[in-house]
Amino acid sequence: MKNNPLFILVAAATVGGLLTTFAGAAHASDGTVITRTGTYTTSTGGSGTMSSVTDRSQGVVSRQGSWTNVSGAKGTWQTQATWNPSTHTAAISGSATNPKGVTRSWTATAERTAPGTFSEKGTFTTTDGKTGSFTATRLKTSAGAWEKQEVITTADGKTINRDVLTSVANGSGTRTVTTNLPDGRTLTRSDSFTQTVSTAPQAAPTP
Repeated sequence: MKNNPLFILVAAATVGGLLTTFAGAAHASDGTVITRTGTYTTSTGGSGTMSSVTDRSQGVVSRQGSWTNVSGAKGTWQTQATWNPSTHTAAISGSATNPKGVTRSWTATAERTAPGTFSEKGTFTTTDGKTGSFTATRLKTSAGAWEKQEVITTADGKTINRDVLTSVANGSGTRTVTTNLPDGRTLTRSDSFTQTVSTAPQAAPTP
């Protein structure tokens, strides 16, 4: 499958977002819903809007979101992580579909190796059945700030390196994604978003 730069920057960012999901999974019993809405721009001239909802409840973190480019075309993604508190690990799965209907799905395992430090490894599959792999580490650099470094190996053995800087404070956040492609190009994506946190609705009692 031919790599589309915008899909790499937007959809592959959700692969990197798995560690964000995993970090939240460590506190998943608090039953909260995190909603983000914002905009993005890319170094190739792309721009658009994005939104996501993260539901954290009883050891499971579910995230779903979408992005819409300036032309109105929409892509979607979803992930789910199940946290095991006894082993400090999580099992994660997800998928992303770009505006042309091309889908990548993935599975991964993640581990909290130290306070504020997480590692992850997994595989992904493209619509045409090709597979690749990825590894990542995520480090909390300060209150509300994280840095993630990721290495993606494509089905044909090529390497994509990504660095993600995320910061959230007082209900507002930014994220900068730098992607180094196998052909030597460097692409960037800049996100700006607002974030709200609410209590998840309680399930109705069983009669």
